[in-house]
Formats: sequence, structure tokens, C-alpha cells
Amino acid sequence: MDSRGRRGTNGSVKRSSIKRSASSGSQRVHRAWIERTFQKRECVQIIPSKDASRCSCGQLVAQHTPIPAGAVEEMAQLVQLDVQPTEKWSVLKHTQTFSTDAYGVLEFQGGGHVNKAMYIRVSYDSKPDSLLHLMVKEWQLELPTLLISVHGGLQNFDLPPKLKQVFGKGLIKAAVTTGAWIFTGGVSTGVIRHVGDALKDHSSKSRGKVCAIGIAPWGIVENKEDLIGKDVTRPYQTMSNPLSKLSVLNSSHSHFILSDNGTTGKYGAEVRLRRQLEKHISLQKINTRLGQGVPVVCLILEGGPNVISIVLESLKEEPPVPVVVCDGSGRASDIISFAHRYCEEDGLVNESVKDQLLVTIQKTFNYSRSQAQQIFQMVMECMKKKALKLPISGTLSPSLQLDSVLDILPTK
Repeated sequence: MDSRGRRGTNGSVKRSSIKRSASSGSQRVHRAWIERTFQKRECVQIIPSKDASRCSCGQLVAQHTPIPAGAVEEMAQLVQLDVQPTEKWSVLKHTQTFSTDAYGVLEFQGGGHVNKAMYIRVSYDSKPDSLLHLMVKEWQLELPTLLISVHGGLQNFDLPPKLKQVFGKGLIKAAVTTGAWIFTGGVSTGVIRHVGDALKDHSSKSRGKVCAIGIAPWGIVENKEDLIGKDVTRPYQTMSNPLSKLSVLNSSHSHFILSDNGTTGKYGAEVRLRRQLEKHISLQKINTRLGQGVPVVCLILEGGPNVISIVLESLKEEPPVPVVVCDGSGRASDIISFAHRYCEEDGLVNESVKDQLLVTIQKTFNYSRSQAQQIFQMVMECMKKKALKLPISGTLSPSLQLDSVLDILPTK
């Protein structure tokens, strides 16, 4: 660890990164920069949805954020000109930005040991260079030598015990040996729950905390009201209401970026922010002499149709992002793995395999034949990337450890 208490190359985050600056003057400067740079978004006009009790932003009309006086004046002209009962709600038209009102340290309650994490609420269109500045200067993280971006199913799913063990051990080994950052969706469901289990198992055996950064939509976070406050330390309950559609943050993460587009109970606010931040990090030079940026690896576990889109987008990046697919984890991962196993050198599959894939896609996602055709075409585009020698990896199985991601990264 260096004299500033930053994370060393073993991928751990030292406890001093959670501590506040001793200088109150310096603290005021930091607070001023954060509140000048980052915003929250509030819906400022009630647009009825199909459910008459809710605004189209997702909030209950009875609990809707009060319309700010300034927003009423600014939007008066819009209201007079064109408000139809069927008007479509949009972020740009019906939300307004205000200085962020939620950042600091959260303390997870309910475990024997209190885990702490730094967090901030930001607008979904925040600039990636500002976010990276926050992470490096305010949160005192060192630039990673690898970024592992984990994607997969949001609904809870079980993994075969052997695969769960391989996934967890491989992920932690890849992170610790390279000093990587792990990006996830931040909430304690689906694939993120499995990442959290691996992080928790590691932290119980090692003092070093892996840098795991959750990027979640502000609007789907359970108990988010507890996080309101500027430069605060807040207790955070991880017990979720079984009737709620919201999700609690995962207590094994070290940092959270909560992306706000003014909606409540909806995913989507985080997608563009995460993609742009990952791209920006990949462009940072970690070896100025060789001009090498930060390598990014996309790790896929289970997943719905959107995950197949993420795989294709990763492979289309310039340079392409290597993709590691966990075979045997279910749904999207198994469909990609099956196609990868049986495609020819030119990236095509024979009619028999095509029929099997189409039937599997239909059954897996409860899709019509035409919907399945669209997903099949995307899968085939991924396979063509293999034919072009772009880095879609072999699949992950208990016989192929996850730390093989290290083998597909540039060595210079």
C-alpha cells in the first residue's frame, strides 16, 4: 500500500479509502466539486400511465415528488401547448436535474461484520470522465490493470455447485492477481448475488477487499431514502420487502454508482452510463510507453435476450472486448455456448443445429418463431466474430478455469 492508503496491485481496497479527509477545508472543496458536477433527476410532470394510480415515471401519483416551483414556470408553456392524455413520458421532457443529494458512505446492517461502501447518486447522462475522476481522486482508487464486466440474469437463479465454485474462485483469482475492478449491476439478485457470494467468501478469508463497483439504477434501489444526505455515513438495511419490486444493494461491493433518470421501479437508467464508463476506462493508458489501455473482459453468466445483445456489442467494439461465457449456467449463456460448440470455421451452423437452436430459444424465452429468428440472427453474428478471429472465448466449464481470461489479454 502506498503512503496515501490506496489499493495495491493485489486488487484489494484498503480501509483507509473509506476514511474522511482530516482537513475540513479540503472536504468543503471536495463537496463543492461533487455537488457542482453530479446531478439527480426528478420527474416534474405527472403523465398518467396504464395504471391510473401511477405516473409514467413509475412513482405513485399520491407519493409523487412535489413539482418544484421553478419547474412549473419553465414548463408552463409546454403544458399550455401540448399535453395530451396519451402523451408519452420522456426523460428529457419530463424530468429536471438538481444537484445530487445522496453521496457518502453506507454501512450495511444485518451481518456480524459491518461492511462499508462508498456511493453516489448521479444523473444517467453523467460524463464518464467526471465519474472516473470521482473514482480516482475522491474515492482514491488506482486505475485498474483489468476491468471485468459481469453481465447475466437479473432474476434469481441457482448454479450447479461445482460451477458456482469454479465461477467464484476464478473470478476472485482473476481480480486479485491483476488488481482488477469488477463491474456489476450492484443489486443483490441474479448474477450479482453470485458475484456477491464469491466476494463474501473471499473477504472471510482475506483482509484485502476486492474492488467491486455496482452500477445500478437509483429508481430500483430498496430503502434508497436512507441514502439521502450529502457527504454522510448512513446505515443501510439489506432486508428486502418480499412484496416490493425494488432490490437491495449487495453488501459485498465496495462502491456504488446509482444512475438516476427520474424513474422508479424500472431498469435501464444504468445501461448507457455503464457502457460509456467502461469504454472511457479502456482508453486510459496504463502503460504510456507501449500506449496500452486498460483491458476489458465481458463475463456472462446465465441471462436473458438482452445479454445476447451485450455479447454482440462487446464483440463489435473497437478493439473487440473478449467475452467469457459460463457454459452450464443457463439460458443465454447455454445458447451461446451451444452455438459456439457446433459452428463451423466460417461461423455458420448446419440446418440441424439451427433447428435445435431455434427451438431452444423459443422454449427458453417463451418466444414466437419470428422472435426466436431475431435472437438466432444475433447469435450467428457473434459466431461470425469467431470466424474473423475476434476474441470470443471458449466457454467456461469446470474443466476450464475462469482465470483463463488472463490468457486472452494483451501481454504487452
